[in-house]
Amino acid sequence: MSKTKATVAASARGASWRDYLKKQLENPEFRAEYDALEPEFALIQQLIDIRNKRGLSQRQLAERAGMKQPVIARLESGRAAGLRTLKRLAEALDSRLEIKIVPHKASSERAAGGSKRTRTKRA
Repeated sequence: MSKTKATVAASARGASWRDYLKKQLENPEFRAEYDALEPEFALIQQLIDIRNKRGLSQRQLAERAGMKQPVIARLESGRAAGLRTLKRLAEALDSRLEIKIVPHKASSERAAGGSKRTRTKRA
């Protein structure tokens, strides 16, 4: 059974979405995939929170960003967005976009304790 069909079946049996998700999260493979999406979920939530704080509807934000309302709806429902789109939305929300690449702690420790590359001058 596909995940969509399973969701519908769970709902039909009276199980709430939260109960269904809780059950799925017991599966380590599902949990890993779900956790990997956390940064995207957080970004989408920030977008929604700032839009609401500014008192803007999706349509108003879309107009400010030079987009159509369905684009905002798709983004807020989880569709991936490119950097240009995110920058346009940030500007339309009177905000700035910050993107960081942060090494995992284990990677930092390996780099600090591992071999160091040194540049040698060629004669």
